[in-house]
Amino acid sequence: MLANSNQNKRIELEVKKLGIFELRGLAREVGVPSPTTKKRDQLIEGILERFYKGEIDEVVITKKGRPYKKLAVVDSILSNMTMHENFSNQTKLVSYEDILAFAQVMPVMGGATNKEGTFSGIVRQSANDEFYMFYDFNTSNTIFLPVGLKFVNLIKNGDEVECRAKMASSNQYFAVEINKINKVKASSYTPQKIVLGEPVISNQTIDFDGKKIYVGRRNLIFVEENFYENKSFEKLEEQALKNGYNVVYLSLNSSIEDDIKLKQFKGFVFSSKFDEISSKSLNQALDCVNLCENLLENGQKVLLVVPDIVNIIRVLDCCFVDENKMYNHSMQSIVIVQKILSLGKAFSSGASITAVLGCSTYDKNDQFITEQLVKIAKIV
Repeated sequence: MLANSNQNKRIELEVKKLGIFELRGLAREVGVPSPTTKKRDQLIEGILERFYKGEIDEVVITKKGRPYKKLAVVDSILSNMTMHENFSNQTKLVSYEDILAFAQVMPVMGGATNKEGTFSGIVRQSANDEFYMFYDFNTSNTIFLPVGLKFVNLIKNGDEVECRAKMASSNQYFAVEINKINKVKASSYTPQKIVLGEPVISNQTIDFDGKKIYVGRRNLIFVEENFYENKSFEKLEEQALKNGYNVVYLSLNSSIEDDIKLKQFKGFVFSSKFDEISSKSLNQALDCVNLCENLLENGQKVLLVVPDIVNIIRVLDCCFVDENKMYNHSMQSIVIVQKILSLGKAFSSGASITAVLGCSTYDKNDQFITEQLVKIAKIV
C-alpha cells in the first residue's frame, strides 16, 4: 500500500538528500538494475519510479554476488514506502572483499573543470578493476585515478598516494598526475613485496605501563584502560616509532575532545566524528585495514591502536541492518572486526603487526568480546 500524498513528498525529499552510498543501497533494495553503474540523478529517478508505480512490495532479492544488506537509513525509508517488506532472507556468508565491493563509489560522468588541487589518501582498486580511488585525508573528497594514468600501474590496494587532480563535481576529482606513492616520488618508486614466512617468536619488547609487550610473540593485546587518559599510550607511540614501527590509529565516532587528542599523534589516524555520516566511518575502517595489510606485505612493522574496539562494532552496526546477526551485531561489522583481529601477526621476515585493542570493563559483557576476543587476546 502506498503512503498518502504528503508522505510521498516527504519520502521524495528524504531520497534526494541521500548520498551516493545510501542511494546505491536503496536502489539495490527496491530492484533498480545495475545501481553501481548509475549516476546520482539516475538512481533517484529509478527509486522514485518504482515507488510511484507501487512495485516495491513485490521486490524479492535473488541476485547473487554482492551481499544482501540494508543501510540503516535505507531501512527507515523503506518502512515508510510500504506497509510491509517481502525481501528474501539470505544466509550467504559475507567476506571482507564483498564489503569492499559494496562500499565502492562510482565516478560521475562528464568533463573535468579548471579547479584543481593536490590530494593524498589510501588507495583502493575498484571491483571491476576499471579505476583506483581514494578519499583525501584532509577534505574527504573522492579522487579517481584512471588505469591509463602514468605510474598507476605501480600502485596497489592500500598504497598511500599523492596526486594532482581536477574537479569533476562538488566532491569528486579526477587525477591528472601522480606525484608520490608511499611517500616516494612516483618516477623513482619501485613496488615492494616480500615473501612472508613462518611465524617466529621474538624477544623484542616495548614497555607499556610498567609491563613488557613482546613484539612478535604476543601480537594481539587486549587493554582494559581508558586510552585517552593514559599517558602510557603516548610513550608507547614514541617507543614504537624509535623501533621502526608505522603507528596506525582507528577511532570512529570520536567526540570533539577525543578528535583533538587523536590529531596530536604522529602516526596514521583513521577517524570519524560523532556527527558525520555512517559511510565515512565505514570507509575509514576499510582504509585502515587496507593500509595495515599493505604495509605488512611491503615488509614493514606496524603498531595498530584501536582505543575502543567495541565502539568500532557499534558504529559499523549503524551502517548496516541485517536479518543475519552474529553475537547480536551486524554480520558486516563482525567481518570487519575479525579482519582487524587477523592483522596481529609476526613473520620470520621480520615484518609484524601488533594490535592494541582498548575495551572498558563494562564492554567485556558484550557477547562478541566474551566469546571471541578474550579467548584470543591476553589481558595486559
